[in-house]
Amino acid sequence: MTTCAVSVIIPLFNAEKYIRQCLISVLASEFKDYEVIVIDDCSTDNSVAEVEKLLPHFDGRLKIFSTEKNSGGAGVPRNVGIQNAAGKYITFVDNDDLILPTALGDFFDTAEEFQADVIYAERFIIFNDNDLKSAKPRLYSGLPNFKFVEKPTLEPEDLTERIQRYVGGKFLWVPWGKFYRRDFLIENRIEFPQVRFSEDMVFSFECLCLAKKYLRVPNVTNIYRARKNSAAGNYNLKTWLLVTTKVVSVMEDFMSKQEFFQRNAEVHHAVLQFVTGESFNWITKACSKDLPHEVYKIFYYCLQGSELDARGKDILLAYLCAEQATNQTR
Repeated sequence: MTTCAVSVIIPLFNAEKYIRQCLISVLASEFKDYEVIVIDDCSTDNSVAEVEKLLPHFDGRLKIFSTEKNSGGAGVPRNVGIQNAAGKYITFVDNDDLILPTALGDFFDTAEEFQADVIYAERFIIFNDNDLKSAKPRLYSGLPNFKFVEKPTLEPEDLTERIQRYVGGKFLWVPWGKFYRRDFLIENRIEFPQVRFSEDMVFSFECLCLAKKYLRVPNVTNIYRARKNSAAGNYNLKTWLLVTTKVVSVMEDFMSKQEFFQRNAEVHHAVLQFVTGESFNWITKACSKDLPHEVYKIFYYCLQGSELDARGKDILLAYLCAEQATNQTR
């Protein structure tokens, strides 16, 4: 049973420098029928203490949960938040980001009007400075050849069209900047896989595929803090491959159970090809200091590891071989 309109879910880990600003941005919301769920992933700094200082200001609407052990990523804490959410709708905010005062109200009113399962606010504000006072914010300009909607626009019911836009790079799969009907997530058992990063790719893809009403809106709702030392950029090649093979395997498992992908092998293939290509691009950029010039040889070698997800490894190797063969014939 819902007891409020919106649950704002914030995963927390070692963000004592940022979490206060994040929570105050929620506190400043013009829309007041919300709860805030902070899930601490075993922080080793004063993050939780910073959250506790603000408890009196939320009049019981701020709740703190903790994971039993550090998960190494935001997915597990977000799942805990979903399980404990009492709102009709859910939105996620990262612990170093902020939301605009109008965000929750705009999301809620639009969701109610269109009875949407998911709302995607395509635009957001971004700044590249850890110090908010000296930051120079700018409006996100979109992906290459991207055209923002000018009014609330429902994605086509035809899943083939949605997937074509997905593999064409027309969606950001970050979970924030979106608004989800909680019952939609629960009924479809949509949750984040237990991986250190890229968990949002799986979550957002499942939402895109399963939502009956997926709405894109022109509203600006979130402020994204682009920090130089992101966690994913600090992982080594082995960690990246462990995560990537798991992510690919989870997406394959999801698609193999959906009648649409069973009937549309070419679309199924396009998704795996896109995800594989994106994954290798990320790995190459993140591990550029560790990888020699002949990067594909290193990928082949490392993908022999027995600790990697077997199905994910097979899929990555297959598409890697296909990419190499294609390159040689050009």
